[in-house]
Amino acid sequence: MTTPRSFFGFKAVTISVRFETKEKLDGLKPYFAAEAERVRALGATVVVGLAPREAAARRSRWDGEKDEQRRHGVLTDSLRALITGALVQEVAERGWDELERYELPHQSRGRWPGSPQGNWPERITVDLPADLVALVHAGCWDVSKEAVGKLRDWKERHPKARPTRPFRTGCSPEALEEYQYYAAQVLTTGEIWREAVARGLKRVEHHLPPLLR
Repeated sequence: MTTPRSFFGFKAVTISVRFETKEKLDGLKPYFAAEAERVRALGATVVVGLAPREAAARRSRWDGEKDEQRRHGVLTDSLRALITGALVQEVAERGWDELERYELPHQSRGRWPGSPQGNWPERITVDLPADLVALVHAGCWDVSKEAVGKLRDWKERHPKARPTRPFRTGCSPEALEEYQYYAAQVLTTGEIWREAVARGLKRVEHHLPPLLR
């Protein structure tokens, strides 16, 4: 028996994004509302003529079908659905589906050395499927673990160094170049969240009527 993905619940994720991203997302609210109304109307038709018990069972299956449509980008009736559908594509393209049972080690917790300090002026918080969030964490760690280990060794050798402030004493230009080499190989969850937001926006904008673009 397959466990429904909804069983795993949701996890709140805060995403740092570029300026004007929140405005673009707010502008999609009429589109989300129209999609939600379309699905409500469709949901009413799937139980027409059914006995009460059959109708209840059909509504339950319909809820599961809607969740699957959201994960596959077919139904985009909320910000959660927009990002979820994009994340599913991102995970599949990176081959992270195979990491479903990946156990994250203790050393993967916390902020990793080499994580970019990017200046992201806006933040959005959204509840995403917990199983999908876990896959993204596992995927990023699988990509980054070797570089993170090298950077932790580097920090032990250069305890006074501040790579984001190269003008300060603590490491030579050669040592700084080594740090930057490994830092470039670190992939953070923040990068994946931002990519999903951009991907979701791009996909939905193709379906917007002219007045909402």
